[in-house]
Amino acid sequence: MKKFAHSFVLLASVLGSSAYAQSNVVIYGDVDGGIRTQTNANAAGGTKVFMGSNGFYNSNKLDFADREDLGGGLEAHFLLESGFNLATGAYDNTTGTPFQRQSYMGLKGSFGSIDFGRQYTISHDFILEYDPFGFRYTPLIPLTQASSGTRFSNDAKYVGKFGPIKLELENSFGETAGSFNNGSARGIGLQYYIGDLTIGASYNRRSILVGTTSYFNENYYLVGAAYNIGSLKISGGYMSDTLNNKAPAPDQVTHNTFGGVSWNITELMNLTGGYYQTRVSTDKARRKGLAIIGLDYSLSKRTKLYIEFDNTQYRNAVVSTLNAFGVSDQNAFTFGVNSRF
Repeated sequence: MKKFAHSFVLLASVLGSSAYAQSNVVIYGDVDGGIRTQTNANAAGGTKVFMGSNGFYNSNKLDFADREDLGGGLEAHFLLESGFNLATGAYDNTTGTPFQRQSYMGLKGSFGSIDFGRQYTISHDFILEYDPFGFRYTPLIPLTQASSGTRFSNDAKYVGKFGPIKLELENSFGETAGSFNNGSARGIGLQYYIGDLTIGASYNRRSILVGTTSYFNENYYLVGAAYNIGSLKISGGYMSDTLNNKAPAPDQVTHNTFGGVSWNITELMNLTGGYYQTRVSTDKARRKGLAIIGLDYSLSKRTKLYIEFDNTQYRNAVVSTLNAFGVSDQNAFTFGVNSRF
């Protein structure tokens, strides 16, 4: 905790010393606290009650951001984003990295934007539009685990908009001597906006170090669509993630299918329901299905109350990649409060 506080005091002093440059640094973030109860939380069938210390509805985070107008339609910007554990006040990572969520800077103009550093992947950007919950309840919903990585370090990413088309390109540098490919990742994504309809697809390929010297390739594909009908939004998609293992071990393919509806009942209340199914090629006879429904109510422009119920069904109740305890199903209920500042 002392390191956490020291990091931000140091950053504040640096930003303060740069005041003469008329910086417009803003501080914002999310604070989310909730309690969750879940059945069949272990092999003995016990029920677990716990606190969402890293956030349920949204992740707990603290952001420092700035945008500077350079003239001629050109803008410089940066973002430093840290996650924290609400229950203890510590970082939400075991390494004590201050800005492990995002830390990048870049330029934006008529050409689009290009950013350098640790940032969200293209697959994350696209899932955000197709996921009915928009990456809320991320500890419960398996989309981030199935993507080709939520974030890439050492990443250069370009985003350009050309009329109804959005193009994203990225390259995460492996920084491995003697090989440009080892440890690297690359991606491309295209989205097309047609009135209230959004459709798109993305592809990522990355090289993963397994052990000390072997690199395995991973190929990830995503297709999705979203359609707005008044206060309703219908969205969904399909994801395929293939890890190329070394022979004789078979390749492992993870398939995720998801979809649902979000309804703004009033300006203050939103109801969302979705279904997420996961299959892994090494467990062909088994699958995991998650049905979830959530309701949130705005107490103000910043603060929301939320409740959700979810049911997870496991086909073939044995211990497997998809089913850590070999249970047949799990029911869970979560409630909490989220505040944005």
